Amino acid sequence: MTPSIIDEVLVVGHHDPDTDAVCSALGYAAFHTWRTGEKAVACHLDELNRETAWLLAHLGLQPPRTIEDVYLRVRDVMVNNAPTLHADQTLREGGLLMQRHGLGALPVVDHGRRLMGMLALEKLADRYLAELQLPRRVDLPLALLRRTLEADLISGDDTVVVCGRVCIATFSEAHVPKRVGLGDLVIVGDQPDVQRAAIHAGAGCLVTTDDAPVCNEVLAKAKSSNVVILRTRKPTFAAAQLIQQSLPITCAMDEKPPLVREGDLLTDAFDQLRQYGMAALPAVNKSGILSGLLLRRHLAGQNRRRVILTDHNHPDQAAAGVSESEILASIDHHNLGGLRTLMPLRIMVDPLGCTCTLIAELYQRHNAPLTQPLAGAMLGAILSDTVEFRSPTTTARDRKAAQWLAEKAGEDMEELAHGMFHARLPFPPPPPRWWVHHDWKIYRFGDKEIGIGQTELTEIEKSMPKVEVLQDELKKAAKESGLFMAVIVLTDILEERSLLLVNDEKGLGLAAHVFGVSPNDSGLLELPGIMSRKKQVVPPLAAALK
Repeated sequence: MTPSIIDEVLVVGHHDPDTDAVCSALGYAAFHTWRTGEKAVACHLDELNRETAWLLAHLGLQPPRTIEDVYLRVRDVMVNNAPTLHADQTLREGGLLMQRHGLGALPVVDHGRRLMGMLALEKLADRYLAELQLPRRVDLPLALLRRTLEADLISGDDTVVVCGRVCIATFSEAHVPKRVGLGDLVIVGDQPDVQRAAIHAGAGCLVTTDDAPVCNEVLAKAKSSNVVILRTRKPTFAAAQLIQQSLPITCAMDEKPPLVREGDLLTDAFDQLRQYGMAALPAVNKSGILSGLLLRRHLAGQNRRRVILTDHNHPDQAAAGVSESEILASIDHHNLGGLRTLMPLRIMVDPLGCTCTLIAELYQRHNAPLTQPLAGAMLGAILSDTVEFRSPTTTARDRKAAQWLAEKAGEDMEELAHGMFHARLPFPPPPPRWWVHHDWKIYRFGDKEIGIGQTELTEIEKSMPKVEVLQDELKKAAKESGLFMAVIVLTDILEERSLLLVNDEKGLGLAAHVFGVSPNDSGLLELPGIMSRKKQVVPPLAAALK
């Protein structure tokens, strides 16, 4: 029985991932696994954009794992191959199974693994403490009794139900008529006279202990009277105790136990464990089928997801749950964004054009093995982020890393870049909301927030929607988020220029003043040489707003 593994490290980029966010996660996950021996898994949030999807397909790489958040959930820690019980099993079988696996409770399921109830060790203990004496009556299938006593069926039908009082024949033959009644279960040793008298008195079942012999006369009388005889090797006292344990588990199970869903947040599930004080909670899937067990001992375990962030460090760009995770490292090329951590971490932040440049340098520095497709992925990220070295964010280190990766990948940089850029525009042409929101970031400057989206394509005027339609979408975005200003930067990658559109006249006037140009007839600001939102658009707007 092996618990679900939660010691893997998730390497994940930001929301609305660009190619660098995805490929840096792929690159660093492989590096971390090689360097530490830990299992690191590359992940991504939201959908992959067309450029990234094209690049991965071109290189024959599988996309990273898709995740919605980094919260730990029940499925991450539950025992997913725990033993189960069925309604036709005995209390003894349930208790022994718990003992064998060191569990304090077990689920009872039907043959389709649908949850029927829970049998708890505490419930068994309470039952035995309440019934230290021999049970006065039983009403149970003979098959269960036989299985529990590990007995041989000497006489009778295995399908009958034993129903009557229980007594131990510690008396003589003369006392049998007073002590044994119709249908009773009699525990008896090597006492042929008492055996014979009990059958005559109407007993329904004899249990002979210590492997006591049953003579032919008694056996014949039992068969003619339809009396069941079981012979067990157990001593009399043990047989008496085992009768209590022969009852079906349904008589002691909780038919409506508290349960959790496998997708529930672990913190919520732990609250239930504490609330009900149970040894284990059954975990079911959406169809009510048992998936596993959440154990009380999981409370003391490692209950925080371990995460490495790539290409971001701002809380609002990170996966939900990251503030409750153990962040091992952050590898980025952006400004610091106020992320709070629970533990010390490794930070690698450099003013480069691309996060994958940092990661490529790690591979070089440590002489780490690098596959051809992974080298191609990191090369693609650098070409994308630097717009094939046209962006002012490009550094000599980006160029050097790209050249090294191109040799490793066997890729022509210009051909790869143009293939990626042409893949950016969806077909058929996307609606206005895509143009505004597919690469949208919100920035706070003092008491003001502005949203800036950027679309980088080729032949931008031929591709973009009508200006008035885009402006309406910008106005909606500003209203929805309560923004002071909303901007979209439409960048023509190959011509190295951008068009800037603002949501209203006030914002347009501010932007025109900041960039020193007047709007054209369509209300757009034409900005030759402007390629980078981070270096060429955000800083002057921030300075003006402050």
